Amino acid sequence: MKTTSHEDVLNRFIGKQRTPNRMEFEDELKADILASQFKELRKKKHLTQSELAEKTGMEKGQISKIENGKFNLTLATINKIALALGARVNFDLQPM
Repeated sequence: MKTTSHEDVLNRFIGKQRTPNRMEFEDELKADILASQFKELRKKKHLTQSELAEKTGMEKGQISKIENGKFNLTLATINKIALALGARVNFDLQPM
């Protein structure tokens, strides 16, 4: 029985690293992970979406869309939500 690595599966079905399809897939995955972390932290802090929206100056519907991965996040929005949740977001540039 042959074992296939995770990287081999991604290369085969999504595309090799640095190809447009792979980069889009990875960007969407990172946004989904961040949205999930926002939702988890909001719940840990016992905040409703409406309460978080009020703290950020956003609409409840926007918070819902963000948490469900249906909203294109900007750095400003990410920082606004993180601040309202009492969290920090770290970004680092890594050479390829």
